Amino acid sequence: MEAQTVLDPKIAKHGKEHPYLLRYINSVAKEIGVPILYESYELSYDMKKLRNVNIVYYIGDGIYIHIYMPPKGTVSGYRKYVAVEPPKPHPKLFRVIELRLAEAITEHDVSEDPNEKKAILLKKLEKIVKIVDYQVDYEKLKEDAKSIPVYRGDFEYLKYYVIRDKIGLGILEPFIKDQWLEDITCRGLGYVYVFHKIFGPLETNIEFRTEEELDMFIIKLAERIGKPISHAKPIVDATLPDGSRINIVYGHDVSLHGSNFTIRKFSKVPISITQLIAWNTMDTRIAAYLWILLNSNMSGFICGETASGKTTTLNAIAAFIPPTYKVVSIEDTAEVQLPHLNWVRELTRDTGVKESSITMFDLLRAALRQRPNYIIVGEIRGVEASIAFQAMQTGHPVLSTFHAASVERVVQRLTGDPINIPKSFMDNLNFVLIQSAVWRGGIMARRVLSVNEIIGYDPKADAIVYVPVFVWDPVKDTFVFRGRGASYLLENKIAAMRGISRVQMKSIYDELEQRAYFLRLLVDKKIFNYFDVWNAIVKTYEIGLDTAIKRLERGVLL
Repeated sequence: MEAQTVLDPKIAKHGKEHPYLLRYINSVAKEIGVPILYESYELSYDMKKLRNVNIVYYIGDGIYIHIYMPPKGTVSGYRKYVAVEPPKPHPKLFRVIELRLAEAITEHDVSEDPNEKKAILLKKLEKIVKIVDYQVDYEKLKEDAKSIPVYRGDFEYLKYYVIRDKIGLGILEPFIKDQWLEDITCRGLGYVYVFHKIFGPLETNIEFRTEEELDMFIIKLAERIGKPISHAKPIVDATLPDGSRINIVYGHDVSLHGSNFTIRKFSKVPISITQLIAWNTMDTRIAAYLWILLNSNMSGFICGETASGKTTTLNAIAAFIPPTYKVVSIEDTAEVQLPHLNWVRELTRDTGVKESSITMFDLLRAALRQRPNYIIVGEIRGVEASIAFQAMQTGHPVLSTFHAASVERVVQRLTGDPINIPKSFMDNLNFVLIQSAVWRGGIMARRVLSVNEIIGYDPKADAIVYVPVFVWDPVKDTFVFRGRGASYLLENKIAAMRGISRVQMKSIYDELEQRAYFLRLLVDKKIFNYFDVWNAIVKTYEIGLDTAIKRLERGVLL
């Protein structure tokens, strides 16, 4: 095994810089073999097809992630996710350092900015330690020493754990830093689980073995994010500094398995529409159709169950909103990410006191006075829907996500308690996209199940009339365009707005195909970065779609 390690240039290179990686690989190689080492950016969604996974990838700050199939005889059914971190400092050293740091930090050193906190902490740490070139017997450390001797080889490890535990989220920090994770879940006692963008659900090496340990961690976690938790207030929802969403439940009063938490991570760079097309979440024609709709101020809901990818799709298609529009987004948790320069981003505020709290309803009402070209609501859940429909009625297009698995469920939720939108108002909502997580060949994927045009309310049948213009064929895993030559929105709304006559109606479908071709070119040329795709779309406004296609065919668009 050691010979194999030396022969692998990548492992040898990383092992020279981080010897603990080699020690870890040596410890697991006999049982599961030598893993293949990657940089984080080298991972590919094509790896979803791998069965016997055994890879290590580097995510920075000395942290490696090992994903592998457990040896035969393991019955959990999960692949393993192990965070390989720098070696922990001697317990006595870390305890003494904590005490001295507590003495050194004053009220003048308080900061809300994580980077500034880190700089302050490292500055204090460097003042209280003395780096030496000999091994130190940390058991004999004196807590009142003017300077604490630390072996040079241990100092970087010490810095890592001081930052991890004092500013970061402790044992969860490697998971927070791993951009390939979608969510992190602790159901109670036992292992923490994660959902990987490539490898799906995984069991980690982090385990809570006692309720006291878990409860203490939960309390510290809640304090760290500025939302103290207690038996009186056992549920906390908050946003982490990196934008991730966290939900914490404390104690047995409301959770039979005891304290638990879930962290929903969000990418700093959103997933682009071309990436969704490449994953077959939707095809180029659906994307082109949505492009025309959003370019023409249509209102729509992105619907589906939990974890169906609604917000990802919302962020992706928001790039189709014209670049010069003023967009106001309203959320209770920061999830919407837009490339528009004139973007007003607003968040609710829950103080626990009605008079000082700001709700979605309050923000939506205020948004109507800000003259937006588009209003984006992170998620519509309750009475704020009535304001959203009022906004649509007054000519403000609205884009939002909504929990519902079908158009019928959308209508039922909107027209029933507690939302109570009159059925006659439903035609203000132009389209409903239904999305779901599906399993194909043992791999979870997201698919747009249908895109539906809302025609209006039929008083005789007391029903909402809608037409599915796109539907997913689960057998062929393709999308069928049922609206060709019969799209209500394209022909009766958008063509009418543009002054296109019935004789010229074919031109609107030609434009659909042209936009689809442009998006196909972007996919074929592997232009997947969100902002690269945005720049390409903006270019179509500057030089026209025809010219943009010709340039893209020659490879000189930007």
